[in-house]
Amino acid sequence: MLHAVRGRIEQFILLVTFFMICTGMFPIMAEAVQPGPTEGIQALNACLLDAMKRADELGYAGRYKLLEPVLKDTFDFSFMGAKSIGRFWETLNDEQQALFMKTYTDWSIATYAGRFDGYSGERFELVSESAPVQGIVTVISKLIQLKEEPITFYYLMRMVEDRWRVVDIQISGVSQLALTRAQFTEVMKSKGLDGLITMLKNKTAGFAQPKK
Repeated sequence: MLHAVRGRIEQFILLVTFFMICTGMFPIMAEAVQPGPTEGIQALNACLLDAMKRADELGYAGRYKLLEPVLKDTFDFSFMGAKSIGRFWETLNDEQQALFMKTYTDWSIATYAGRFDGYSGERFELVSESAPVQGIVTVISKLIQLKEEPITFYYLMRMVEDRWRVVDIQISGVSQLALTRAQFTEVMKSKGLDGLITMLKNKTAGFAQPKK
């Protein structure tokens, strides 16, 4: 008798669970809440600080591995890479675009892994998040340094594939994407894609070299 009652209870629970899943009431099936712009930069700052604090332990390769997934989640490298070579992007075939984008992404991650290579008591401070302007939100974050002036980062972010991603950074009122574009297009004019790829690979390799 007890076995039969337990069986009916289990069947009832299964039916209720199935109904909740189908109707979207079951909390496990609820759609995951995507992080907002500030939360995205907060995750980036936390990862950068971790890389700095464990710089010697991780080494360059370890910092690259640590930062790679977070940077790819935070930045819209596809957009930034295409914009960094301006009108030349449309002149590349699919294979060339893929090669450039991979090289650009590797160089971007290497830059962070190479530069955030030590810790001297720094900390990050989130300042504000703007209201959207034409789909762009600006998140202001500061790197507080003990012996130097704080560095203020203005992260311009937009929604890409249901996630807020950085499309440009402004430091001291200067667009880092604009600086990159000025340099890259000049190389494209004088040396073509091969010259730009070689330059980026050399820069990437340079970050991996131990400091003298």
